[in-house]
Amino acid sequence: MLVLGWDAEVARWVGRLVGVEDFGLSTAIGVVRNGRMAAGAVFNNFRPPQIEITFASVDPRWATREAIRGILRYPFVQLGCKRLTAVTAEENEKAIQFMQRLGFHVEGRHPDAFVSGAAVSLGMLRRDAERWLE
Repeated sequence: MLVLGWDAEVARWVGRLVGVEDFGLSTAIGVVRNGRMAAGAVFNNFRPPQIEITFASVDPRWATREAIRGILRYPFVQLGCKRLTAVTAEENEKAIQFMQRLGFHVEGRHPDAFVSGAAVSLGMLRRDAERWLE
């Protein structure tokens, strides 16, 4: 089940997991499984035609086709974005692989972008999301 309209609460939950205290102006979508928050996506830094996304999860089974469709429809259908950008720690191989399976492509490496070290930026164009939006 998707959680909509609880942006601040979902963003705080995601922030606790990824170490971000405040996303600023943002929209967040949560995914509840078995009555508990399993995953969340925070959208911020909206500068048409693009927006940034931050994912976090505590249960890998959150990623159903319906949940992914619901999350990706927000930037690509509702906002009309042409691209979605994500940034993660370079050592977070599981997150990078997950995003690549969704259709993101690694676009760059950023030394010392995080306290923990380098970051990797990934991008998804609308055409790469089409299979989820159908």
